[in-house]
Amino acid sequence: MLDELVSNELKRDNEVVDIPQDTVEKLVQALLRLRRKYDDELHNEELKVFEELAESLFELRLEKVIEGIEPKGFDKEVLSVINVMKKVYVGYLTGNYYTHKGNVLCLVNKKAILDDVQLEPGDVVILPLNKVLALITTDYITPIEVKE
Repeated sequence: MLDELVSNELKRDNEVVDIPQDTVEKLVQALLRLRRKYDDELHNEELKVFEELAESLFELRLEKVIEGIEPKGFDKEVLSVINVMKKVYVGYLTGNYYTHKGNVLCLVNKKAILDDVQLEPGDVVILPLNKVLALITTDYITPIEVKE
């Protein structure tokens, strides 16, 4: 079944194939049973092949999203994070954010505690790029863009 998903993704190079959650659940349950039932060299090699297929599927779908194709299917939310990361990366490198020594000025959107400091919506913080990427994907912060 996983090989069919990879094949379908390869055939449609202009779209991310819509893979329904129930299809994924059936696959996951089948492979989970295989992992639980067997623990020998042959089945371990079989599982490695499935892992390689899953990695190939991820890379194919990721490549399409990076190229600007809208994600859809069971992993839409995960793949959508890539678009957010891409936007921040491009914004950072092109000077679209206020920065200082690799840190980005951000507006806090949700209550949070960061490094033992209570943050409230509306607060302004300066964060390293890696924290910006982590917190923007969960909508805790928004980098402040340079306005002309």
